[in-house]
Amino acid sequence: MKKILCFGDSNTWGHDPRDGSKLAKPWPELLAEKLPDCEIIQDGVCGRTTVFDDPTAEGKNGITAFEERIADKREADLAIIMLGTNDTLNYYKCPAKESAKAMRRFVREWKAAFPESQVLVVSPIEIREPMLKHPIFRVLYSQTSIEESKKFAACYEKMAKEEGVYFLDAAKYAKASDLDGIHMEPAEHEKLAKAVYAKVLTIF
Repeated sequence: MKKILCFGDSNTWGHDPRDGSKLAKPWPELLAEKLPDCEIIQDGVCGRTTVFDDPTAEGKNGITAFEERIADKREADLAIIMLGTNDTLNYYKCPAKESAKAMRRFVREWKAAFPESQVLVVSPIEIREPMLKHPIFRVLYSQTSIEESKKFAACYEKMAKEEGVYFLDAAKYAKASDLDGIHMEPAEHEKLAKAVYAKVLTIF
């Protein structure tokens, strides 16, 4: 049985923009239904960044958690990595091109540890204007966050090609909710799961 790691933030964890709860079936669980012969490992953490420490909460630094997984020899046949949205928080104001550099670390460290494994880099969905009216997220993010999120796909695709790994642009298939402009509603998780499933079939 092949193992597939889904490593990401709240859109991998399954944050429901309607009420902030956890969705019953975020995209990794929907992917598991489509791939019954594979073990899907869902590792999504709300607020997770690529390489930044959150000044208000522990455990949000993505590369730290990823390196712990590598050190513990928790190998998978495929690592699907979707991060970057939280890099655009006002705490960090990280440009998309810098997030792509950070993602390169994930790719290189994983391939160095598990050379037979594959990597699928997924650029996140775009942050949308409803975020600017949300009572919480409008304080945490900005118009610049929206603009940088639109650059993820080009920056990540370039990096993935240079590193010789697979790439998928989530924004081509799914979009953030009109409710908060950041998280996906159930129908969008289904769309993303279908896109990832189709991509996985080209890898295995």
